[in-house]
Amino acid sequence: MEEIKGPQVKDFVATAEVFCRTLEQASNKRTGELLNGLQLLLPQLYMKCALLPKPKYCYEEEPMTFVREDDYARVHNALQHKFELFNGITGMSPGTLPTQHELISFGMAESFTDLYEELKNFVKLYEVGLPQPMNDAVWNCRKSFEHQLGTRLIDCMKSLHTFMYDKTSTGSRAIQHDDFREDADEEEPWYSDDQEEVYGDDE
Repeated sequence: MEEIKGPQVKDFVATAEVFCRTLEQASNKRTGELLNGLQLLLPQLYMKCALLPKPKYCYEEEPMTFVREDDYARVHNALQHKFELFNGITGMSPGTLPTQHELISFGMAESFTDLYEELKNFVKLYEVGLPQPMNDAVWNCRKSFEHQLGTRLIDCMKSLHTFMYDKTSTGSRAIQHDDFREDADEEEPWYSDDQEEVYGDDE
């Protein structure tokens, strides 16, 4: 039971807390600042989750969950707003239906919010502080890593990498220059120039 309180577990819990807090505060961050933070956090989560021990499972019933529907929706909506350019413009060409744009944008936000939901439930269950819930939080997280959480982390890392470094995509040009400056102003839509380039004038 002592291994669930070891440094490797505590290190992962701390990183998961930072990740969840980053997504909860997404609407207050500049797009580039948010992406930079996620780019650093995702590989850390993967590495530290791979180091988790796999203790013996204690409970026979499903573990308690903490993320409510409105929590999920709030994070999802904030992320969808931030990812809209990447999923819309790089996933569209002139003549593509607007509904497809919305579906693609929704999908990327959903992937990140699913990560948030799983990691937030893990952190909150671990923070109950009782041996059995802490043990089962670690057990479930390690099992999920082997079967789905690990691949989710990889898929999100691939999406961010394409967004930030693929110079052939229209969306990647929009976040160059000042968008990664934390002190820059983002009152005007940061995607307006590229959006006009893709769609042209309304006339």
